[in-house]
Amino acid sequence: MSKPKWIHLACGCLLLALSFIFGAGNAFAQAQANSGQISGTVRDNNGGAIPNATIKAVSAQTGLERSATSSEDGFYRFVMLPPGAYNLTAEAGSFAKAEVKDVLVTVGQVADINITMGVGNVQEAVTISAGGVQVSAPQADSVVNLDAIQNLPINGRRFQDFVTLTPTAQVDPSRGQISLAGQRGINTNVNVDGADYNQPFFGGIRGGERSNFAPTIPQEAIREFQVVASGYSPEFGRSTGGIVNAVTKSGANQYNGSAFYLHRPRELVRNH
Repeated sequence: MSKPKWIHLACGCLLLALSFIFGAGNAFAQAQANSGQISGTVRDNNGGAIPNATIKAVSAQTGLERSATSSEDGFYRFVMLPPGAYNLTAEAGSFAKAEVKDVLVTVGQVADINITMGVGNVQEAVTISAGGVQVSAPQADSVVNLDAIQNLPINGRRFQDFVTLTPTAQVDPSRGQISLAGQRGINTNVNVDGADYNQPFFGGIRGGERSNFAPTIPQEAIREFQVVASGYSPEFGRSTGGIVNAVTKSGANQYNGSAFYLHRPRELVRNH
């Protein structure tokens, strides 16, 4: 006995709805993976919360601007910010405008910036160093920044080799993969700009045990990356090992470029 057409239609609609839900969740997780956050509170000189304050975050490199409004408790948050330096401004009613310079947003981390606003027409400026404080992140992680990638010596110019500079990271001797916290290398989950960068069948970094010889993203294209050996959020799962979360460089308002030349004289090569 055949089923009524409305049952087939209902099943089709349900499957379509589920695909949108899970697709949107996966897209959100990918967007979170290659970005950072800024959060904090806005208070007056006496420590009282300032609600409905307008906070703006402007990227120093690209001019990207985001706005947020503080809650009744004075809390504000910017999510999914591309890594880089940001300047914050806060305005609220009769309070003097407050500024916070050079807030550094790094991949997978939260910069906790609390803003204090003075009363009256006096212009107030708050300046902090270029290092945001990581809070609200449950995992113990390590970030390899652009300075390390550009200046540390490396053999082969593969960005994944920098992972071994972080705690518990080593090269799996059986497959040459990245091993985190004692897990097999094929259990490590590698993301680049929030997208999967794993070998589809065996797992581990794309190229598998031949990753040292396979074409990959060059060291010059990587801005920074985060290594989380354990304790990461469920959306970054997929594997029983840790995660390597890399982001590539993006454009800015200034022209820049670089060149690389490798020269290995035969006279310095040891004879086998």
